[in-house]
Amino acid sequence: MSERRFFLIYDPSFDDMDAEGCPAYGYVMFFDEQDAANYQSGENPDSPAVSMLFTDHKDGQISADLLGWAHLEADIFQQLPLGHFLGLMEQAAQVAIHAGRQVGHVPERLVSSQDSSDEYLQFEVHFSSDEQADPDAEWQLARSLISGRPYLDS
Repeated sequence: MSERRFFLIYDPSFDDMDAEGCPAYGYVMFFDEQDAANYQSGENPDSPAVSMLFTDHKDGQISADLLGWAHLEADIFQQLPLGHFLGLMEQAAQVAIHAGRQVGHVPERLVSSQDSSDEYLQFEVHFSSDEQADPDAEWQLARSLISGRPYLDS
């Protein structure tokens, strides 16, 4: 049973706002922990990566949009089924936006993992140590995440 991990790094250089004034947050997904650690915000990655935008709509909906690929010729893009990737992107958007709603800012980093025998993705949510988050909001977020995946809209 092998575990596959993905590393999503928040990159504010991709942040945007849609026509209705709804915030959208940029993330870059890496397939290797070291590549994620070496990434510099706003730069083109030196390794295989995918940039995406997560939007928090006024009606409460959450969307995920693919912005681009880096090093599309890499083997990982041939090995990863498109449906799995799109599911990961949608679930990561749910986790990031719901965490941001609870705490007041989106997570700096998400680490997704999935055991080959499990159909569900698991996410570690990491906030920046530089940001002064409300400890009560972080505690509420932790409790809600533990109580059975309430952060998924679908």
